[in-house]
Amino acid sequence: MAKKSLSTKSITFKITFSIFVVCFVALLLTGLVIGTTINNRFTETKKTVLNETSESIGNKSEAFFERYIAIVQQMAQDKNLQNFMVNAKGWNTLKQTEGFMIASKTTEDTQKSDPDVILTAYIAQTDYYLASPTVFSTSMYDVTSKEYYKAVSEDRVCITEPYIDAITGGVVITISAPVRANGKIVGLAAVDIAIDKLTAMVSNHKLGETGYFSLLTKDNTIAAHKNEELILKNIDEIGISSNLIQSINNNDNNVVEYAINNQKILGKSVQIGNTGWKVLSSLPKDEFMSDTRQLILTIVFVFLAVLIALLVVLTIAIKRMTKPVKTITDITNKLAQGELDVTIDVKSKDEIGVLAESIESLTVRLKSYINYINESVNVLNDLAEGDLVMDLQYDYDGEFAKLKQSLLHVSGTLMDTIGKIKDSSEFISMNAANVSNGAQTLAQGTTEQASAIEELSAEVNEIYHTIANNAEHAENAGRKALEASKEVEQGNIHMRDMLSAMDEISESSNEIGKIIKVIDDIAFQTNILALNAAVEAARAGSAGKGFAVVADEVRNLAGKSAEAAKQTTALIENSISSISKGTMLADKAGKSLSGIVEITNKTNELISEIVNASAQQTVSVNQIRSGIEQISSVVQQNAATAEASAANSEELSGQSQVLNDLISKFKFNTEEVV
Repeated sequence: MAKKSLSTKSITFKITFSIFVVCFVALLLTGLVIGTTINNRFTETKKTVLNETSESIGNKSEAFFERYIAIVQQMAQDKNLQNFMVNAKGWNTLKQTEGFMIASKTTEDTQKSDPDVILTAYIAQTDYYLASPTVFSTSMYDVTSKEYYKAVSEDRVCITEPYIDAITGGVVITISAPVRANGKIVGLAAVDIAIDKLTAMVSNHKLGETGYFSLLTKDNTIAAHKNEELILKNIDEIGISSNLIQSINNNDNNVVEYAINNQKILGKSVQIGNTGWKVLSSLPKDEFMSDTRQLILTIVFVFLAVLIALLVVLTIAIKRMTKPVKTITDITNKLAQGELDVTIDVKSKDEIGVLAESIESLTVRLKSYINYINESVNVLNDLAEGDLVMDLQYDYDGEFAKLKQSLLHVSGTLMDTIGKIKDSSEFISMNAANVSNGAQTLAQGTTEQASAIEELSAEVNEIYHTIANNAEHAENAGRKALEASKEVEQGNIHMRDMLSAMDEISESSNEIGKIIKVIDDIAFQTNILALNAAVEAARAGSAGKGFAVVADEVRNLAGKSAEAAKQTTALIENSISSISKGTMLADKAGKSLSGIVEITNKTNELISEIVNASAQQTVSVNQIRSGIEQISSVVQQNAATAEASAANSEELSGQSQVLNDLISKFKFNTEEVV
């Protein structure tokens, strides 16, 4: 039997894994519900504590401001101060004003009522002030330039932004209120107070372990902070996230999560009464979530402990329940390996016990089949040795009856089949010999064909090269003839140019002849005139002798001119005759050249046709050569195939003989097959 696959899981593992997964999911869901619920409760509790603590600090801060606002308002309602301010006419007459000493005493008593906080108490109008201890302004004083003057003019209490006191160096604010007398505002009453106590109360108040409170003015300037470097800076300058700034500006009373320099903080802003100032609480998120995180870690620890305990209990319990299954599995493995001498000792009242009894009955039944198996093995061993005769002694029951029938059927089938194989083997051996002889004959003939085709291919190659050379020579001759045609054509052009020049010479000779005839006429007329002059000179006697000499000379010159004209005429006529003959000969030469050009062109056409025909012959012969090469390749392949067929036929004949030898070893009944 094959070994169990490594991926096979035991039933113990499957049951344990299934129950463990169900319990794990149930516990996980329970833990998530409990953790979420507790987280929400703790978060709400933390927020409630944060709200209440912030409100408490806000109330204390409000009480601080209300105390000193009440002091200022009490000063503003003091009748002595009201009367003094009504009577005062300016800074230079303050000491002469009625009630000056009482006003000074009142401001001084106000300052001394809380000297640790109230630095100065004073009253003021537009051009003077009277403060404690008794000092008053000079002509340079202008109350309208002060921050709180506008608030007083609007008949409301004003709390200024904090500033550094020039004398003490501490952070100071001014609280002022309008002074009314006879239904109109006559000035203001104010106190400069140090807010050290307020800032200490706010910044030193603890919020958890690392939380803290900040004090913001109406303009979001930091008046108190655990980091003194941030005091008097605006919250926009300390890297605070925009959502908190928006919450402060909207007077949102909810706890928000914000960030300061990438540190996550939870907190809220609380308005300090109607002052516009705010108390800002800040608790790092890590501390805010610390209790929840600790509780969740505890839940996770308990969850893991329960899972481990559950896994141990499940493993032990399921192993005990599945131990009989393991025993039965070991027994079935032995049965599967053919070991039937086994004993089943399983005491169980459940389905596993019933399974054990069934396997025990199966074992008893299998033991009775050993005889059948042994006989079948012996018969099969004889069959392997070539004895096809089967003699079965036992009566086979159940499914083994089919085995007996199958063995007998196999015996009969093998005897019939092997007899037919013997006959077929002899027939194949005989035919293989015939095929071998035919294949050898075919191989010899194919070899001879291949040799003849190779010779034919060589002849065709020689013809191909000859035609290719002829085509090349014809192409060269065509090029040479074309060059000659071009040269003849050029000579014909020169001849036509010469004929044209000779025609021009002939025309010029005719013109010269005309000119010479004119000269001859002039000489004739000159001769006549000279003759007439001689006659007239003779008539003149001695007076005309000189003129007669001139006339003789003129007549001589006229005679010479006429003679020269005649000679020139004769020469020109001879030249014209020669030019006419030359023109006639040149015309005949031009016609001959034209004939030569025409013949040369026809020769070029014939040579071009020869070149094209040679190229076509080259292509055709090349195709014939390729076809012969293919035929040669096929014939050679046929020859190789025929030789291989002959070899295979001989091998087949040999294998047929081997098959006959093997079949001769089988026995039918008690006789050997021959």
